[in-house]
Amino acid sequence: DIARRVQTSGAQISRIEHGKAPRVALRQLARVAAVVGLKMSVRTFPAGRRLIDGGQLALFEKLRGRSASVWDWTTEVSMPIAGDFRAADAVAAIPGCRIAIELITRLVDFQGQTRAALLKHRDLGADRLLIVVLGSNANRRALRDAEPAIRESFPVGTRDALAALAAGRDPGGNAIVLL
Repeated sequence: DIARRVQTSGAQISRIEHGKAPRVALRQLARVAAVVGLKMSVRTFPAGRRLIDGGQLALFEKLRGRSASVWDWTTEVSMPIAGDFRAADAVAAIPGCRIAIELITRLVDFQGQTRAALLKHRDLGADRLLIVVLGSNANRRALRDAEPAIRESFPVGTRDALAALAAGRDPGGNAIVLL
């Protein structure tokens, strides 16, 4: 049925489905995707040896540098759900408190990015969620625009959250920290 609808052979569809088609035009892939109810998306990444997540790593080190040494840090913490490939960027823990940490260098979809982080927080069973956002002008504007939506899910402010981390104690709630 797919082959008929995209006007190609069943053998070609089979090769595409199994990753055995050596050359497939993007246009044809988009048509096949549309027929099966998918929207195709193509992403590009910088070539070469540049570290793609260097900004996130720098943000993470900045956070760690402002935190007391009592925190036990783990990075790239996988979800404890079979088949779930998501991971929290980090978890900071002291006795009685585990904080899931998400690092955002570019806040482009407040609702989508915070929803994804809140779901990771839930699925990890962490006590708190700390979203650390790079302190760029664009991110500051995005947070100002999202201000009405922030307080309910993230009641602890940047200063209070950083003070708690520096003191080695539970911040008492979820927070968005601008660094």
